[in-house]
Amino acid sequence: MPDLLAALDLNGAVVTLDAAGCQKATIEQIRKQGGEYVVCVKGNQKGLHDAVADVFDRAGDDEFAGCDMAGEVGAGHGRAEERYVTVVHDPEGLPDGWSGVSAVALVCRERRVKGQKNEGTGHYYITSLKVGAGQLAGYIRNHWGIENGLHWVLDVAFREDDSRARTGHAAANLGMLRRVAVSLLKRAKTKGSIKTRRMKAGWDDNYLLQVIQGITAQ
Repeated sequence: MPDLLAALDLNGAVVTLDAAGCQKATIEQIRKQGGEYVVCVKGNQKGLHDAVADVFDRAGDDEFAGCDMAGEVGAGHGRAEERYVTVVHDPEGLPDGWSGVSAVALVCRERRVKGQKNEGTGHYYITSLKVGAGQLAGYIRNHWGIENGLHWVLDVAFREDDSRARTGHAAANLGMLRRVAVSLLKRAKTKGSIKTRRMKAGWDDNYLLQVIQGITAQ
């Protein structure tokens, strides 16, 4: 991740990361390169996670006075989801070493799939942004929208979940090739779904060449 971030112009950008990216050095690097961040906090950073949980416990004791809140409802792929975001600005009691934390957020989700209510989930975030709950919710939603959208395409168009490649590095290598293929098929200036474009590339060598020409020189 440090090498990837170093290759990017982060000046004025907002970097969103899941819990794997919740590292002091990573966040400091983002700040030094001029970027802002929104990072999920889980058990891999237990001290930070517990401190953020304490912030919201105290906020709850005060009936969330002074907190910023936002809620929204979304639907798609046969499910409906309610999301509630609560933000505490200038939180107290966080451990040292986390660069530029301006706020912490709690995102609660309740999901219904085919009318059946699933167990709700809650996730904590830290951010350098000084924005309201509604805007912060947008950054978080867009982050997971990209990830979920990619996995959905890989499953529908490439049936990745049915892959039984297990030997050596086969699974990782095939996964990388599928993601490159998705990127190239999305760039192709043609109509149809990714699944349709993939089938066309298998049938038509000229179209396949057009897709492959989407690879840019570095």
